[in-house]
Amino acid sequence: MIRRFDVYAPLQDFYWSGRNFAFPSNIVLKRMDNTPDLSGLESFVSKLEWEEATSSDHWLTFQWVDGAEITPSEIINLFLLSLWLVKPIRAQVALKFEVGREDAENERKMSRLLDRFAWIPGTIDPDITDEDLRLALSYYSALEPLCRARGRLNNAMVLTVAGCWSHGWQTALICHAAAAETLLTYATRPGLTRRLGTSYACLVESDASARDAAFSEFVSLYRVRSDIVHGRMHNISKADTLPTLLRFQNLTRKLWNVILTSSHHISALELDDAGREAYLTRIQCGYTPP
Repeated sequence: MIRRFDVYAPLQDFYWSGRNFAFPSNIVLKRMDNTPDLSGLESFVSKLEWEEATSSDHWLTFQWVDGAEITPSEIINLFLLSLWLVKPIRAQVALKFEVGREDAENERKMSRLLDRFAWIPGTIDPDITDEDLRLALSYYSALEPLCRARGRLNNAMVLTVAGCWSHGWQTALICHAAAAETLLTYATRPGLTRRLGTSYACLVESDASARDAAFSEFVSLYRVRSDIVHGRMHNISKADTLPTLLRFQNLTRKLWNVILTSSHHISALELDDAGREAYLTRIQCGYTPP
């Protein structure tokens, strides 16, 4: 018996003037003129939650089969991560509705998504354009197979999303640092910071001076990560906390953007340590960091 569901996820703080936009796997971002038939589910949420959800202009809609490789929540978070990789946003999904079809036609479910994407005040670009969605589509198309594969890049994806969810700046920065390390690491021997910085610089830049600047930025931010982990947070002034987190978010975003637009990068960074080291060593050939 196949238990199939129509999934509806109302988007909040999502500002796009369009009507419909298709993503892979029959996922559609849709402007809803009328609320879907969710009768019987309103009793599971407060009146305010229901009104906020059903007044949403745009909904993420897709079909899902029970037992599929990717869960509905993962699909929603992949969509939100794809948008976040385009630019900082406030878009949220608070409630998820599943309406059974065929063999599951008598089943209806409602779930809260308790983990929400956080944002830094003053950094949000709230308006979504068609070009933003086209770029998000390209990222989603690369991320979904990585999620299915459950390999090294999926580990980095999980850490990136955790960084986006975290409301404490220290926790968020640690998660973004861990995500970057997961994307770049290939050895446990001494010299980790320099090795990671070199790999980062050579992946995201090609000009020597730009690589030097990227290397210095990575090393500077990774030292902040070390201060947090090793109990030296008193070295970080309160005024620098959110700007520093924003810098690390932008670094992680830039690294993902470069990786996801290259099938060669994706394939190589899914390899074991030896395979990664061979690939990154070739990319670094001829470059000596400052």
